Amino acid sequence: MKNTKWQSLFTQFGFDITEEGSHFNVSRLNTDNMALLDTMLKQLNVSYSLYRTKLHIVSDTVTEVEWIQVQQRLTDGHTEMLVPYDKLPLAKTDLYIAGLVTQFNRLGFTTTYSCDGHNNNRAYLGFPTRVIARNAAKFCECIQLPATLNRNTVISFQTKREDLPAIADKMSTMTKEEAYKLIQSDSLLLPKDEYYAQLETLLNIPGASGNEGRIRKYVREQLLPYVDRMTVDQAGNLLAIKKYGQGPTVLINAHLDTVEEIDSMRTIVKQQHIWTSSEGILGADDRAGINVLLGIAKTLTKKQFNGTIKYIFTVEEEIGLCGARVLDESFLWDIDMAFVVDRRHTSDIVVSRGEAARFCTVSFARAIERVAALEEFSDWKTTPGGSSDTAIWASHGIQSVNLSAGYDFEHTDMEQLDVQANYEAYEFLLTLIENAGYLRQRTLQ
Repeated sequence: MKNTKWQSLFTQFGFDITEEGSHFNVSRLNTDNMALLDTMLKQLNVSYSLYRTKLHIVSDTVTEVEWIQVQQRLTDGHTEMLVPYDKLPLAKTDLYIAGLVTQFNRLGFTTTYSCDGHNNNRAYLGFPTRVIARNAAKFCECIQLPATLNRNTVISFQTKREDLPAIADKMSTMTKEEAYKLIQSDSLLLPKDEYYAQLETLLNIPGASGNEGRIRKYVREQLLPYVDRMTVDQAGNLLAIKKYGQGPTVLINAHLDTVEEIDSMRTIVKQQHIWTSSEGILGADDRAGINVLLGIAKTLTKKQFNGTIKYIFTVEEEIGLCGARVLDESFLWDIDMAFVVDRRHTSDIVVSRGEAARFCTVSFARAIERVAALEEFSDWKTTPGGSSDTAIWASHGIQSVNLSAGYDFEHTDMEQLDVQANYEAYEFLLTLIENAGYLRQRTLQ
């Protein structure tokens, strides 16, 4: 017979215990927390038996007030941040937030420290990275738990600490998979199937150097609803501007042309997340970069970015950066930084042509790597590279880098594209734009 009252008490106050038929499974409790539970049950005069991981309770449920009195007496809540969660003693965790600590970790939101506010301040949870903290805050919004993201890695709760245990009890009915789906359904990112469908469309539009008309027309149609102004210059470059606020001005760039024409009779061969062409080039250089930029245009909001985005889709990049070289310099005058998406491989941040010709300062490159590490893109590293439009923007004094788009063996019939890596490039560029204010500070150092 189930005893949900005992289960509720365990859950509300941080004990990761599961009711299974006539007993409770305590296998997930570490040694310290098992000892604390044993002491509490004895002090509460509860009749019980424990055999390995099975806890049998004979007594009626104690009241919440009685439980709180005992656990509070055995809790000091001072050293929890010094140990990993799986080794965290509940005796070192503030009583009223202990249940939330357990539930957030169970659902995949790793915590680093916590406080229930002690009736003087708001309760809060700390997380190791900004990504986890943002996801945790988004989860709170989805379940209508009033919370605010503070200092990048901390969320505070706009509710009395005495209400937190009941919230933990409600969270206990949700699985990690359900929590993930909830966050994804609320995500501002384009769904992958929609993103990949757009990518496939781009890969099927011809446009070798000097013949970019069809691809430019398509990009213009897709971009137009998301920008304030758009023009095509005398060379054929497509230029657009979108203002979100008074912050930094960021240039994002890809090129329209392919090194040769796409075979009209070919098919795209998909082997899991690797796409290739049945005949000739795939065209991922640089259709993959175009897709990233269109993804940004369809995603970015004022909530994420307070500044201006300038788009440049260049022509004739493959035959000598021709479009970028003749671009009207006035379009570049107020740009703080430039992100080009036209690099082979995955997770490269190209900061120079070879070892000598730098596209950005060392401090700017380090700042990008720091953003990558803090935002869980730690695989992305700075590296020297080759020629691209990045060199042109850098020659105008703009802090510039070239990002991997996920393709390899470009300019050959072995060209391939890792579409998952291309989607990650979209996520990473969005993250860099969100952190443009911090990056601009580093350009001034």
